[in-house]
Amino acid sequence: MPVYPLNEIKKYFESSGPMEQLLPDYKFRQEQVNLTVAVSAALSDQEFLLAEAGTGVGKTFAYLLPAVLWSLQENEKVVIATRTKALQQQLIERDLPDVKRVIKADFTCAEAKGRENFLCWNKYINILAGKKRLQEGEFEFLQSVLPWAEQSETGDRKELRLKSALMKHWDILAADRKSCRKDKCLYHEKCFRLKMIKRLEKSQIIVTNHALLLSDVQVDNRLLPEYHYLIIDEAHSLDREAFDKLSMRFSSGDSMDLLEYLQKAYLPHIKELSSVDRELLGECLTHISMAVKLLKEYFSALNRPLSSKNGYEATLVIKAADLEKTWFLEALEIHQDWQDSINLLLKNLKKLEECMGGVEESEELSRVIISLQEEADHAYQINEEHSFQSDMLVWLDCERGKVKAVSSSPVCIASELQNRLYHKLESLVMVSATLAVEERFDYFLNKFGLSQLQEEERLKTLLEKSPFDYKKQAGYILLDDMPARDEPDYQEKLAGILSQIIDITGGRTLILFTSRQQLKDIAGIIRPYCEQRQVKLLVQNEDGGFETLKEQYTAHPRSVIMGLDTFWEGIDLKGDLLKCLVIIKLPFRSPDEPFCQAWEKYYQQLNQSGFSRFLLPDAVIRLKQGVGRLIRGENDRGAIVILDARLGKSSYSKVFLNSLPFKNPRVLSCMQFTQELKKWV
Repeated sequence: MPVYPLNEIKKYFESSGPMEQLLPDYKFRQEQVNLTVAVSAALSDQEFLLAEAGTGVGKTFAYLLPAVLWSLQENEKVVIATRTKALQQQLIERDLPDVKRVIKADFTCAEAKGRENFLCWNKYINILAGKKRLQEGEFEFLQSVLPWAEQSETGDRKELRLKSALMKHWDILAADRKSCRKDKCLYHEKCFRLKMIKRLEKSQIIVTNHALLLSDVQVDNRLLPEYHYLIIDEAHSLDREAFDKLSMRFSSGDSMDLLEYLQKAYLPHIKELSSVDRELLGECLTHISMAVKLLKEYFSALNRPLSSKNGYEATLVIKAADLEKTWFLEALEIHQDWQDSINLLLKNLKKLEECMGGVEESEELSRVIISLQEEADHAYQINEEHSFQSDMLVWLDCERGKVKAVSSSPVCIASELQNRLYHKLESLVMVSATLAVEERFDYFLNKFGLSQLQEEERLKTLLEKSPFDYKKQAGYILLDDMPARDEPDYQEKLAGILSQIIDITGGRTLILFTSRQQLKDIAGIIRPYCEQRQVKLLVQNEDGGFETLKEQYTAHPRSVIMGLDTFWEGIDLKGDLLKCLVIIKLPFRSPDEPFCQAWEKYYQQLNQSGFSRFLLPDAVIRLKQGVGRLIRGENDRGAIVILDARLGKSSYSKVFLNSLPFKNPRVLSCMQFTQELKKWV
């Protein structure tokens, strides 16, 4: 087995070496070298590596450099998966070109994305030919993309620089699985997705995102080329992504849309075709009417267990006791009748497709048949199988007091990853700035089913702390007399504290919430206060989305962001852009979330505590991500203010305190903290 020239790799990072000579702002860090050596060893020794690299270590180059050199040396593909498309794009457009300059060698790399990112030439031509009636706003969007569509070599939507008001119409041109004509497509040679696949086949380094990686796992490696070496960046978020990606959904809206499209649009349209059997068409319409009726009755039966708490975007997990209740048994019986009706409809639709003899309209019918069959298959698996399996979780997705869909997902994603991913890999590197809890990897190892590999000595772990001097760069303040959230004066007290902080900082402040409703309530209270002081308050979902708020915040020095989940990680505000970070609550997930319910069910089956085994360590990782927003460079300076007294008083507070890179908080009262804050901002 070839052995890596580890000493040669280290030289890239040394003083006056290629990295320092070619990369602006490069600074030697021993932690980065240690991670590079560990990644190199994992690839060459065909091992698994779990590595936490604190903020500022430089983990991206620490895994890119050995990945590229390994690929060149062994002529093996290396797949790199990161959390978002934005990070994926950064690797392709900035970091990998830098690696080429550093190693002075050429290599091929390509970006793997889902088909919805690419223009479908068949859809595009059909629209130009007038075969699709455009709705309001769609014509303006089409006019805006025409020059790009005719000239683009990739067909990738990332090349478009249009406003979100126009880009919301992208779906009219986007490639999608259900409408794809595959080999029958007249524009097969123009297909941008096929061009991407060909680039992937020829590339040594493939950069993808977690979502597509998991989609590939789900379909037994039919999306990405065969690979045996995988690096997963931002690995801390893979479990949640896996839960969502491996889930199954039966939606009232999607099923009803298909049935009503057949009933009100498609079948009336083909009625006059000479090849259409009118009697058969009439039978199809009869079955559709019955299927629509039963679908409404099915979801009406599922509404019965809902209470007033199941409101906007709520969920209700179906427990074992529910399987014997009247509402569930009734829904199950209606579902069985619906399946009978759908099967008769599908049988007749297939006959109708055959008698149409391959005319253009039959291709649209084929698409609808595939979609309807998929809905029926999902409904059957969720209702008849997953509901009764102990290793599956089934829940109702509710909106404004009504069930909109039924979903299911594996209780433990570890077994899915073991069966579908790990076994085919020679080497796997999982890296993030936040993997360890109290400097141990047990939580992550158990969650991802990697403990056995560690016992077999095929997996190694590495913990490299941040090189930043947090003691000198950041104030760490904990308010120990904040009232509990359910106390009458909590909202008023919280708004008062935030107003004081904004008064002191004058902007350049990021306030992180865990509750959408609380964010909305507090924003309503302090917005007038901010306006009086000419501070621009940027509230997520009220003043824009993530990118919009980030742009406005950067452009306006006297601005404050109040954000939710997406701002707890992934936002990089270096230098003077961020002076104060405020954490409203410890980021425990809601126990009612299906993701949490799945882990609770899993640990109940093991007679273990779901709180200590999942909810607590999960909150620790999320808090580590959150506090990591403040110090992003050696010259950054600012303060963290945590407004949750549980961090200092609860029985589990030590788990948080022992895990954070910031140590020894100044525990102060609401009356005392302002003087300490002023020292740092």
